[in-house]
Amino acid sequence: MSDPLRLRPLGDHAALVRDRLAALTGAELVDDPDRAELVVMTPEDLTELIEDAAATAAYHRTRDQKSVPIGVVDRLIAGENPVRVWRRYRGHSLRHLAERAGIGIGYLSQIENGDRKGTVETLKKIAAALDVDLDDLT
Repeated sequence: MSDPLRLRPLGDHAALVRDRLAALTGAELVDDPDRAELVVMTPEDLTELIEDAAATAAYHRTRDQKSVPIGVVDRLIAGENPVRVWRRYRGHSLRHLAERAGIGIGYLSQIENGDRKGTVETLKKIAAALDVDLDDLT
């Protein structure tokens, strides 16, 4: 007769899984990961493991990114002009931002009011003056 399959139950419900497996199979239940051929867990534990891995990956992907207050995000999601939102968040007046970006104050006002779109080059200058990515303004 061949050796029994060696299983290693994991997760919050490991004891429950261990008891069920012991009752249903002739498998040898082991705690040593080097001896286990399979890992057995409940769907709930697997879901939690996947969620934890996704959260850890998201943290590592974004940990060096700058954060902004939820109010800024809410205004952007609501469709408010992103140039105006970022300008106000950064504490710049129209005049100050126009000077930093090297554009006219009237032109900047028209962009903020939606009267003009602004060229890619102009938006790049505004983005640089606001210390945001061009994508944050479009």
